Amino acid sequence: MSRASLKPARISAVLPGSLAAEVGIQPGEALVSINGERPRDLIDYRFLIAEECVSLEILNSQGIPRTVELEKGIDEDLGLEFETALFDGLIQCANACPFCFIDQQPPEMRATLHLKDDDYRLSFLYGSYLTLTNLPAAEWERIARLRLSPLYVSVHATDPELRSRLLKNPRAGLILEQLAWFRQHRLQLHAQVVVCPGWNDGDHLTRTLLDLAAFRRPVDGIPTVLSAAVVPVGLTRFRPPGDELVPVDAAKAREVIQQVETLQVGFRQTLGSTFAWLADEWYLLAGRELP
Repeated sequence: MSRASLKPARISAVLPGSLAAEVGIQPGEALVSINGERPRDLIDYRFLIAEECVSLEILNSQGIPRTVELEKGIDEDLGLEFETALFDGLIQCANACPFCFIDQQPPEMRATLHLKDDDYRLSFLYGSYLTLTNLPAAEWERIARLRLSPLYVSVHATDPELRSRLLKNPRAGLILEQLAWFRQHRLQLHAQVVVCPGWNDGDHLTRTLLDLAAFRRPVDGIPTVLSAAVVPVGLTRFRPPGDELVPVDAAKAREVIQQVETLQVGFRQTLGSTFAWLADEWYLLAGRELP
């Protein structure tokens, strides 16, 4: 999408006593541009307002434009809130993971809950997980240029073939190259592994955590993968038929706890960090006290 075709960002609230309130900006109006540049999202907005002199093009509720000139402190907030953090729309998921929680919701849920978010901007802003399988070169360049770090990445498996099968996307097999890209650009991430019994458990889980831990070792003092969350697959009665998934039972939970806690001992010795963190659900499923 070109900058010229971006829709104005609808303003949902103006904080009392803020700069925006002082110059008369109202909820229901829309922000078109900042210093002549149209923001794609809340990230652009925050970068563009980090100036001492800011010129805002505003549309009122009748669609009539006006220009608002502001002098402010560097990084001083304007006090605007928006209907959405993404002014140019959501980057949706390109995968077909059999364990996708979106596909496991009751069909009568509101439409917005069926949107498959895989947007790096929401990952940076709010900590949601993404898979990195749907990004063209321009978005990778933007991540590097704006230093959008840390991101939160659903890895699930580092074996290329296995990850491609899990996500049902051949681009998923590029994960190790993508982690190397983060290291090259001195950017950081938190990883997640959703353990699906019979798929990415056992030796695959050990390999995945060891591969991720290799990216925890600092390069020029900067670790790339900061942590790895290990989570049991969640399955509901609304999941699609024939997904070949089985739920985690107490025996599997105890097995994974033993496996990961053993690795944690080694990580604390070699990395100075527990690094791989087990979700509370493992202990609840195993009938064990939370550590």
